[in-house]
Amino acid sequence: MDGQGAPWPKATVSLTDSLGFTVARSTTDARGSFRIADVVPGAYTVRIEAGGATVASRTLIVRGALPIDITVRAGPTIHEDVVVRGDASSITADRPSTIAGDAVRSTLEPLPNQRVQAALSALPGWSAEDNGLLHVRGVDDGLLYVQDGIPVYERLDRLFGLPPNPSAIDSLHVIDGYIPPEFGFKAGSIVVARSISGLRGSWNGSIDAGLADLGTRYAQGFGAGPLSGSTALMVTASDERSSRFLDPVDLENLHNAGRSTAASAQLTWSGATGLLTSTLQGGRERYDVSNASDQDAAGQDQTQETSQVLLSTSWQRVRSDRTVWQLSGYARHAQSALLPSAFDTPVTAEARRINDRYGALASVTHQRSRHTIKVGGEAASLLLDERFRFAVTDPVEATEADLTDAAIDHTTDNPFEFADRRRPWLFALFAQDAYRISDRLTLSMGARFDRSHLLTETWQISPRAGFAYSLRGGTTLRASFMRLFQPPQAEYLLLSSSESARELSPFAANREIGGGSRIPPERQTAIEATVSQELPHGLRFDVGGWHRRGRDVDDPNVFGSTTIVFPNSVARQLASGFDVGIALLPTRGWSANARYSYARVEQFGPMTGGLFLDEEIAEIQDGTRFIPDHDQRHGVWASAGYNNERRGWRVSATFRYQSGTPLGVGDVDQDLLDRPGANTIDLESGRVRARAIADVQAEWAARRTSRADVFVGAWITNLTNQTYAFNFGNPFSGTHFGAGRRIGVSLRVVIGRPVVR
Repeated sequence: MDGQGAPWPKATVSLTDSLGFTVARSTTDARGSFRIADVVPGAYTVRIEAGGATVASRTLIVRGALPIDITVRAGPTIHEDVVVRGDASSITADRPSTIAGDAVRSTLEPLPNQRVQAALSALPGWSAEDNGLLHVRGVDDGLLYVQDGIPVYERLDRLFGLPPNPSAIDSLHVIDGYIPPEFGFKAGSIVVARSISGLRGSWNGSIDAGLADLGTRYAQGFGAGPLSGSTALMVTASDERSSRFLDPVDLENLHNAGRSTAASAQLTWSGATGLLTSTLQGGRERYDVSNASDQDAAGQDQTQETSQVLLSTSWQRVRSDRTVWQLSGYARHAQSALLPSAFDTPVTAEARRINDRYGALASVTHQRSRHTIKVGGEAASLLLDERFRFAVTDPVEATEADLTDAAIDHTTDNPFEFADRRRPWLFALFAQDAYRISDRLTLSMGARFDRSHLLTETWQISPRAGFAYSLRGGTTLRASFMRLFQPPQAEYLLLSSSESARELSPFAANREIGGGSRIPPERQTAIEATVSQELPHGLRFDVGGWHRRGRDVDDPNVFGSTTIVFPNSVARQLASGFDVGIALLPTRGWSANARYSYARVEQFGPMTGGLFLDEEIAEIQDGTRFIPDHDQRHGVWASAGYNNERRGWRVSATFRYQSGTPLGVGDVDQDLLDRPGANTIDLESGRVRARAIADVQAEWAARRTSRADVFVGAWITNLTNQTYAFNFGNPFSGTHFGAGRRIGVSLRVVIGRPVVR
């Protein structure tokens, strides 16, 4: 309505994400009414435009599936007045970030399946390591992905599985402050990925293809639209390949080709009081295991194959405008195989694993007065099937590589062999309340009960509480306290916890630690406080500090120079840090973001579980203090861009700085200087050298018609061609190098556009 309360027809109402990308758009009718359907929970800005000018804007945080009514008054007498009824607020205890699908798709990465991780690594407090591994607030890959309502507890980096297809992402909703008790079994952040359902109107889709150096090429696409008045279908397909598929273990990028293929389909039925969604997705990867120079000279030709299939169904029932319940079920099959070759050196290995998970979730949400109460639970059963074999092929090189004597004893005539199969399970219950005490104060609280048989039988009650208070002048204060519970990584858990692994461990003399000890779940206590300030001219400033204490902290280790990662735990961890950020929301086409993050992580032995063959790890005894491989002390990320929607072109630039990770757990050995790529390390600081990377990209509309738009793009990453390493000789993460300057082009065809009804 305008300032006098009269309807305002033909105004444009837009939902934009945290960076200003449009998620959905509608137009008011003669009564001034508008409707936007199929909106995922997240943090948005509601922007009202009329006559080419913005007349009102307000932050809106959508929490759940209950209907939300918004009344907006704007005009010359009242600048803006927004009244919200339903499960939404302008402030919440968590510090949510919503990334629109267009923002993910425009993230600069040579291969599309890397774009989700790259978009997340730009958030405050996040950092990226080799092969898409993400760290957030001192947690080593403790991320929970929720894909269209279904939790994915397995890792989704390039070594383990397939992340969501970016071509079909509607939005990513990221929660990393206060985490509601409905989310569990992970100690890090929550990433809720929502697919484009096809419910928003006519059929639309896209085809995206690209070429780059190092034999990189990809093609992906999606289509979504209605099959009838209440049913919609979404399909995706992708294929990508490169001769630099993973981050290599040698600067020369030796033996590193790979290919990934995936497809999915989602059927959605929407009725007056219900929403039914069924999804089938699958994919397969086959890639070379990157070689060091001596392995390549010997002719080593190891490969790895991974595949996954996910089937899920979710039923959401709206009983009234105050009550909604949801029931979901899923089955996920994942398998992986490491295939040896005839000339492996100094170790040959063969591994196969199957990880199946079957689960069900149920919840009820009810709004009563200023309370939004949600209760529910989940249960899951797993099948773990593992087979592993290795043998030392060159004892001299194995000794120079500092392998344990027990490992060197396993030659090709006496190989180490392991096989086991188990069926563990998990169970959880939760209750939570978001209490809007006033328009300026929100209190969130609840608790979660977790019980795990993976493989240790244990349980925990985890209370959580947080508040948000809005001051006059656009200032918001937030603080939270949480207890978190995270079972160990399921991949290769049986071997890491087996008696067979004990004989290889440098800790073999101590039966309480090292291989052969069952890995307990990680338990963390986390506190956080943040201040957000809205500034004139579309500027927003944020500053936050956090501290975490953890026991039995998950910190997997890589097996030699292979792609096999074994879970283990460290007795204690202390982590703390802060981040500062400022953002310019899109103003006359311009937008910019900048953030600085500081994190300090300390761990204390002993180790439990894992499969360590390196003698260096024996330095970690009971109470030994060391700096882990995910201690990325300083990080800077900045971007700036210009988008001319009318003429159909955009340009952007991104800058990333990271101060470098530790080389090892004790004193740095001078022998590291004799290894290839040693110019990327600094012995004085005991870390890999800092890296500062600049990327640029541009895209323009080569052709526009009523049916389709054709966009042509070009990009350059690592503009200065800096040589750098993610890690170097670390007993947990090994050695991996970043890419030099890379150049590529892309062609994107957008067919039709979703229309909000």
